[in-house]
Amino acid sequence: LLRDEPAAMASVRAVLVAAVLAAALLAGQHVEAAGEDYYKILGVSRSASAAQIKRAYRQLAVEQHPDKNPDDPDATTKFAKLSNAYDVLSDPTKRSVYDQYGEEGLKKGSNGASGYSHGTNPFDIFNSFFGGGFGFHSSQSSQEPATPKGPSLVIDLECTLHDLYNGRQFEVTRVKSVTEKAPGTRQCNCRRVMKTQQMGPGMYAQTMTTECDKCDNLKLVPETVQLEVDVDAGMREGDTLSFFEEGDAIIDGDPGDLIFTVTEVADPFRTQWTRKAGTLLGLVYEHWITLEDALLGFEHQINHLDGHIVTLTHPGVVQYGDVQVVKGEGMPAHGSKSSGDLDIVIKIKMPGEITAKQKKDIRAIFS
Repeated sequence: LLRDEPAAMASVRAVLVAAVLAAALLAGQHVEAAGEDYYKILGVSRSASAAQIKRAYRQLAVEQHPDKNPDDPDATTKFAKLSNAYDVLSDPTKRSVYDQYGEEGLKKGSNGASGYSHGTNPFDIFNSFFGGGFGFHSSQSSQEPATPKGPSLVIDLECTLHDLYNGRQFEVTRVKSVTEKAPGTRQCNCRRVMKTQQMGPGMYAQTMTTECDKCDNLKLVPETVQLEVDVDAGMREGDTLSFFEEGDAIIDGDPGDLIFTVTEVADPFRTQWTRKAGTLLGLVYEHWITLEDALLGFEHQINHLDGHIVTLTHPGVVQYGDVQVVKGEGMPAHGSKSSGDLDIVIKIKMPGEITAKQKKDIRAIFS
């Protein structure tokens, strides 16, 4: 879909794509809203404006360009994913299909009448922003005045060990400040410029002066927004999740970013689970057994943090504080299929009281 098509044609195209996808669903070809999360790749919310998406791509494209990350073997792949995300979300029709049907919806559409292509050269998109070649120091980019940006807003996101083991989506509602047009005009985009003035024949004087544009007046007003914050399995204390320009607005510039910092807190419902000190992926589980189990042996089943069963077996006498290590049952590594180990620490619950006959029988056993 060409960006200069009339809005009416774009609307018709979107309707046709939706019809093709609906037909596929009715025919039993289920369309899953799965695949890459383009909003997450760009670090923007699902309600981000076209201008926010453009600015987010511009910033990340410079940071993730393969030429700036020569030691990262995945740099080209990351850069291609970033460019593909921008290609979809910057096009209103593609974005509409993606929002309804996900990445699979776009693929279904590309086999039908929509004409979508997923083979866009990521460097073509980059060059359209920065000019030919690498473009970071081109005259085009260097002449653009830097736009002021508001300060980032950092918020602690409290997560339990259960949250970090399984991953969790938080629904966050917050009130932020946004700009709204107000009556009147104001000076804006002020800059210092050098002026040359002729004082007489062959005599010139240079002075510094301030020049400003005239813009509409603006005011700051509150706006309630809802965000979906996805904590991945394996994240840990100090990891951050950023939302581009979802901070508070400023009058002359772009809004700041909103940054959630993962903060691990105790889980009142799972006090027996803790991290193993001195390790990144180790877990510790305190398992209480009876005195009978400690003396005669046992086979117990433990419900892990995600509900799967871990079987713990001990054939004979076990001491208080003994540790059984279960390989691969610790915390998952973020972005990897590997996991740490689980230490199961044995705790023995002694009986509250015993009868005189029981005492006699015990003495007989140990005599």
